[in-house]
Amino acid sequence: MARVLVIEKEGRTRALLQCQLAGDVKVKSVERIEAALEKLANHKFDLIIWNAATVPKAAAEINAKILRLTEQAPDTRTIVLIGEGDTAGQSFFCRDLCVKEQPIADEELVSLVENHLPFELGEEVSQPHASEISLPIEFEGIIAVSLPMRAVIRRIVDAATVDIPVLITGETGTGKDLIAAAIHKRSGRASRPYIAVNTGAMAPELIASEIFGHERGAFTGAQDARAGIFEQADGGTVFLDEIATMDEKTQISLLRVLEEKTFRRVGGVRNIATDVRIIAATNENLEKKVAEKRFREDLFYRLNVFHITVPPLRERRAAISVLTDHFLSRFAAVYHKNVDRVSPETYRLLRKYPWPGNVRELKNVIQTAILMVEGRELTPDFIPQRIRDVINNSDHGKDFACSFRIGTTLDSVEKELIQKTLLRFRGNKKLAAHVLGISRRALYNKLKRHSLG
Repeated sequence: MARVLVIEKEGRTRALLQCQLAGDVKVKSVERIEAALEKLANHKFDLIIWNAATVPKAAAEINAKILRLTEQAPDTRTIVLIGEGDTAGQSFFCRDLCVKEQPIADEELVSLVENHLPFELGEEVSQPHASEISLPIEFEGIIAVSLPMRAVIRRIVDAATVDIPVLITGETGTGKDLIAAAIHKRSGRASRPYIAVNTGAMAPELIASEIFGHERGAFTGAQDARAGIFEQADGGTVFLDEIATMDEKTQISLLRVLEEKTFRRVGGVRNIATDVRIIAATNENLEKKVAEKRFREDLFYRLNVFHITVPPLRERRAAISVLTDHFLSRFAAVYHKNVDRVSPETYRLLRKYPWPGNVRELKNVIQTAILMVEGRELTPDFIPQRIRDVINNSDHGKDFACSFRIGTTLDSVEKELIQKTLLRFRGNKKLAAHVLGISRRALYNKLKRHSLG
């Protein structure tokens, strides 16, 4: 685990690194250079970050303090953040010193830190203290390595003890379905049915029929009456994935289930009592949809009684190597392959990729790679080109170039442009959608259409 010393009064940089690189770095923070020098006298750090942009001092005084830092820790790489237009640090020509002018985006700062550590995150560099070792935990099929995912497991356990609706939010591919299933398995309804339905994969006009069932003749093709999932799951749990795709009429019917524990089949006139627990999930911002009048406010508050947020894979980078090993072992057994190890270069590739499709994308990549491997080691040759391109374009401060051969289809051009835009912004879909000039919903639709997660 990398050790980073941050010198900053506000504590913003420390909070950013602890959030984005949880499990990969251990961050210590002090407010003044003098306190940092005391720390450096007794402790060794892999990287020093000094936010001098917030220090109202002359360039000469800042330069003097930089000199003291580099003399105190001559073998430690140092990043100094200076104010816009400032000349501090410009006279230093030191390989281990980086001077960066503010303002700097969070994504660029995190990338800067990763690139200035003397080793790849996740590599073994020394024997860590016992308190720094992060051991993976497997819980109902969920592998938790980082602190954010361990917090999710605690939320699962808490949700299982109370019989109330749960709303799970997170990007596509983060494992929201596994979390819903885990809540059911640990709840008092575990012996009763668990039925999951992805409303986003259905035509809007068929969602109500699937959920509530229909009577004979309710619509063209309804030759027989059919029980919906609320009848089939009576006493158990219903998991509604991509809840944001429901039309308003179905939302009203779902609200009745939550408030009155009754519903009607499509075309029916009789109320049917049901005892089910509802767990809903979405990869969209429901609060924004409520504000835009595209999702019912009363239904949102009924669903959002207990909220679990799943962090994307790029925010728990320590898990990438562990998950890679897990999927390798799993698929090697399934396909009767002898592959039993991953090369260091492959680990490095996988850790640098932003994984817009999250764990699902990583799983698919390893599954496909195992099918192709003939030897015992998974090497970069079996990793998709889009991931290998990350190394070739490791300078995140520059735009990725796009070139297209005449005759390339518009679909192919769109797919590559979306891929490279996501790579440029480290998987941040909000920024990618903004740069592409489309809504986040439109971007999610295109990701699904191009099978990008």
